[in-house]
Amino acid sequence: MVDDVIKVKDLVKVYGDLRAVDTITFDVEKGEVFAFLGPNGAGKTTTLEMIETLRTPTSGSIEILGMDVHKGRAEILKRIGILPQDFSSFDRLTIEETIRYYGDLFSTDCDIEKLIKLVNLEEHRKQLYMNLSGGLKQRVGIAVSLVNNPEIVFLDEPTTGLDPRARHDVWDVISGLRA
Repeated sequence: MVDDVIKVKDLVKVYGDLRAVDTITFDVEKGEVFAFLGPNGAGKTTTLEMIETLRTPTSGSIEILGMDVHKGRAEILKRIGILPQDFSSFDRLTIEETIRYYGDLFSTDCDIEKLIKLVNLEEHRKQLYMNLSGGLKQRVGIAVSLVNNPEIVFLDEPTTGLDPRARHDVWDVISGLRA
């Protein structure tokens, strides 16, 4: 039996005369790393935001963890983690403080030490967010997306704008998440 955690069927999103998402269907299995590839304006972020329950589809259906996104929104939000395309945090908080802050926001007792280690930020933990490189900021964002111990993590363009080394580091973190 295939264990699909995301099921999208005939998904459409229309804004006036613009058909941003045009009848897509796909499933994502448990443990799978799934990516959308395409040019700017192809509807990748719009699709992701509908799956994350942030936008309402024009038509079609979406199930996350067996729940319809319309009926199970509150429960779904507790069980997913999200790194938005333009993640940013508070400049004057350290990495540790940032993770603790978001853990408190989600009312979860997250293991800050485990998250810092998972995203390879041990030696940077006391640095202020404003002093981090783009790659380190992305790793902080990934840690933040994990504070509620989600079953599914959505990362919207996690390596955009990063140099090749930072991009590789972020992909290593993502591979570690899957493992």
